[in-house]
Amino acid sequence: MDLEKKDWAIIILAILAVASIAGNGVLLILPNAPTAPDLGIVLVFGTSDGPADLDPMDAWDSASADVQDQVCEGLFGYDLTDPNLKIIPKLAADYGVWSSNNYTVELRQDVWFHDGTKFDATAAKWNFDRLAYLMEHGLAKAGELFEYYVRTDVINITTGETAAIMAPIINRTEVVDDYTLKFVLNTPYGAFEPLLCFNAAYMVSPTSTPFDDVLDTASGDLVGTGPFVYDGYEAGVEIRFHAWDYYYKPRAKIDTLIFSVINDAQIRNNALLSGDIDFLDDPTPAMLSTFDAEPDIIREQVGISLSVQYLGMVNYWINSTFRKVISYAFNYSFLIHELMQDQAVRLKSNIPNGITYANDSFNAATYNVTKARQIMQSMGFGASLSLTDDAAWEASTFATFNYTYNIGNPIRENLLILLRANLGAVGIEVEDAGTTWAQYILSTYDLAGLYREMNQIFWLGWIPDYNDPSNYVNPEFTNRSTASNGVIYNGYLSAIEAGRDPFDINDNVQLLMEAAILNTDPVSREAQYDRIQQLLVEEDMPWVFGYTGKNNDCYNKDLAGHPGNAMQKVYFYPCYWKLPELYSQ
Repeated sequence: MDLEKKDWAIIILAILAVASIAGNGVLLILPNAPTAPDLGIVLVFGTSDGPADLDPMDAWDSASADVQDQVCEGLFGYDLTDPNLKIIPKLAADYGVWSSNNYTVELRQDVWFHDGTKFDATAAKWNFDRLAYLMEHGLAKAGELFEYYVRTDVINITTGETAAIMAPIINRTEVVDDYTLKFVLNTPYGAFEPLLCFNAAYMVSPTSTPFDDVLDTASGDLVGTGPFVYDGYEAGVEIRFHAWDYYYKPRAKIDTLIFSVINDAQIRNNALLSGDIDFLDDPTPAMLSTFDAEPDIIREQVGISLSVQYLGMVNYWINSTFRKVISYAFNYSFLIHELMQDQAVRLKSNIPNGITYANDSFNAATYNVTKARQIMQSMGFGASLSLTDDAAWEASTFATFNYTYNIGNPIRENLLILLRANLGAVGIEVEDAGTTWAQYILSTYDLAGLYREMNQIFWLGWIPDYNDPSNYVNPEFTNRSTASNGVIYNGYLSAIEAGRDPFDINDNVQLLMEAAILNTDPVSREAQYDRIQQLLVEEDMPWVFGYTGKNNDCYNKDLAGHPGNAMQKVYFYPCYWKLPELYSQ
């Protein structure tokens, strides 16, 4: 653990220099003296990447969300100490009240942004007006989570597919009084409260944040209401924060928080062993026994995560029959027991256990080479080969697909070896398309001139944006958007390919997901998500359903308080060092 001393003379001078009041409701003399002095107590977190996007409006990756979660808050959040991740008020004073499509929320009255701006209903409205503006101008990556589908005319006579206008869920927000905000929605929305827990609904200072543009990650200043103040990001090196003296709860016991950026997983793991970092939330499975043997390190397993890991097969290139072959040829046991060293459990649905309406009772594909070969023969490939003649199947090449992955990721690199062995056993050749992390992730999401069609097979994970089943369906499988549907799945075309009626809501994942997201009746909503999972798992198989990981945190034995959680959020406000002498200076 590193200790850093502050110059108290500078702090005192800074306080004396503060003006009494400024315009736009900014109160610069803040109430409530700091509850604890700055003793220079430091915590260093080892992270794989810095923030790709500083602005919560662009919060799609975990590294960006980790930074924002220390600095910013929404009206609601999750109790990370609760295994069920109960939604709790944060900047809201209590839970909101529904009246038809209106949702009214009382706000806390004791909150200030880090620049001294008062948080009130006007500031909250400014944030949601900003979200609406950035969505309208295509500047908010995460904006589509706040939209729904308005169905219009038929645009494809063959499939019956209709056009859809993306319309905002929130029509407007209204200031009822200084500390009461009303949301007026355009439609009933079953996941509205969970949506308000997502980063794009976090509050940033109206005084320090541009209304008409997102923050520049390299030079912008993220100003929230959270327990830590953002000090800056040195690209590829570190992100720094300090405790907010005027937090509405007791001041953090960590004075300086540092995110140390270490891209290489093995070097990052070794940094915990050497004491260069204090906390690691993604230990390599092969290192767990080493950490267990180290007396100065605690390894805590905090249940099964809500992130899902899967083998994506771009439906544009690989039809459903080939996807079934690959799903049955894949050795799930080897993945979990050997590559993950039993630090994972099999994923049997796109919605993991722990999320509302998750259902893993459907007939997910299992490792069955004979069945995979039979499906190949049903397409006319290897029809003359004996199902038990391994050498003949391995010597045949009936199809070739590339496997894209980022070099340096040991799991994805080892999966290339596994895929070549597994798919080679059914006459499918796998080409090595290893690339850099930047190229890999950009091509996966159609960015910077790279396209997901380039990636025929790839391994990817999905972490929840908020705790609702729609978050594992709509972004990943809608044919209305390119935000996250890396496999280019299309509910209409999949229904036709499987011989189902694309006009029937119960046979078309696209129609089901559009209906379920607006459904506020829990019984019928559960039935809709059951059917979605059944179609994806048993019939369409857009993924090879891989695993959910066992959630391990590893940290210095003298550190305490981190709320390990299934969403795999890091949140350092509750943390403290179990060294009384540090706090007695």
